[in-house]
Amino acid sequence: MENESPDFLPRLEEAIAHRAAWLETARIPLLKDMVGLYRSLFEGVAGTLVKKGLLREDVYDYDGKVSALTVPSDSALIDSNDIAEVSRRIVAYRRQLDFLVDGLPFTFASLDPAALKRITALLSYIDWESFGESSHSPTTRALARLVTNVRPSKDGLSSRVLHESQAQIEKLARDIRERVAELETWHRESWKAEVRAKVLPHVPPHRPRTGEERTAEALVIRKAFDHAMPEGIWHPQLIQEILGEDRSPGSAERLEKLITSLALPQSAARIQHDVAQARVEILDAIRTVCGAAAEIGYCEEVLVENEHAAEKRRLSVLQRLRRWLQKSLGRLDDRFYDIEYRPSPNADPKTETIDFLRLVSEMKELKGVLSELTEKGSPGYRRIEAMDEEQLCEFLDWQMRQVRLLHGRMEGLNALFHAKAVHERGGAARSIRLELLAIENGMIRADTVRRESIDRLEKKDFTP
Repeated sequence: MENESPDFLPRLEEAIAHRAAWLETARIPLLKDMVGLYRSLFEGVAGTLVKKGLLREDVYDYDGKVSALTVPSDSALIDSNDIAEVSRRIVAYRRQLDFLVDGLPFTFASLDPAALKRITALLSYIDWESFGESSHSPTTRALARLVTNVRPSKDGLSSRVLHESQAQIEKLARDIRERVAELETWHRESWKAEVRAKVLPHVPPHRPRTGEERTAEALVIRKAFDHAMPEGIWHPQLIQEILGEDRSPGSAERLEKLITSLALPQSAARIQHDVAQARVEILDAIRTVCGAAAEIGYCEEVLVENEHAAEKRRLSVLQRLRRWLQKSLGRLDDRFYDIEYRPSPNADPKTETIDFLRLVSEMKELKGVLSELTEKGSPGYRRIEAMDEEQLCEFLDWQMRQVRLLHGRMEGLNALFHAKAVHERGGAARSIRLELLAIENGMIRADTVRRESIDRLEKKDFTP
């Protein structure tokens, strides 16, 4: 290898090793969280369209369990209004997202170039950047039409859920592409460094000046590659990059730029700016979570109504009389229900026995706390205004845990009462699915701010 810095290769390998550790501890967990949020947001879009009758669920699970990451069909639709075919594609896509989040281990070993290529293809299945008639994707165009059909409707909440979800998915998809690109860049530079260390020492130093000479040089390198790295994968385009970086005029400057590009991101000025903005953003995130108060109030009303209907159906006349006497004497027994829900979008489902009357009391209390925090001049409002950035982060974390726990329990009760209504009364109960989606969207926005703010504060603490 012909370059003017004899310590270049050790420095390059050190930079690659440091970047690998950073990617594994900081970026890959972030990528997993982002993909989990993507799934949650897309579930919100699909769930809203199903509730509005614009998409269909695969209630019979015809396609079975997913065992490999593949991209669903995106061929041309014979009929652009073929809801059955669009629904099949969206169901298949949702299954693939579930497999990506729950079935794929997000580790450095599993995220090789082939896996990253499949992930990119899957997350690009819906063309969010051109979400409309201008998209090249038939499935995207069909899905966009369904979303457009909801927006002009009188259902303001459905429209808001779809609009917020789409806006968040567009930004999130770009962020995911950036994280995947970081990993792809590392794999590319790691492969090139291995070739420099194992293959190029066996190739006579020569600086090709013409295209023919570069082609001949690549053939010589290929023979050395087959001998030194017999199990490796040959990438001719990366060999051309090596020749351009190592054996062309100005190689010393290019190689220094290469090492600089692999250095961990550090910018004191940016960190100071981010910390200065953290307080405003965290306060906005806290108030975003507080916006769930209205939805919690509505959910309380619906769940109480559905629980009353379920109890009324289950109790005999004598049991209802006993219940009425207990209530009049203030000795109404607690009522318990076994539910299942996900504590967070990426967590496994858990079961819990819920004391319904106690939960209703907790809903009222949390709704009151959230409402107070948005009232200027209230004790709660003044209390959070007086907090510093770290205190605000801790408060936001506590706030989100409370709302997340309540969200999961409300979701489990909603599903339980709906199933009871179908099984026992042959009809549907009132649903709070849209309200839960609205709360979830607010939680996702707030959680993004929380993670970014914590990252900024940690950078501040470790910056000399």
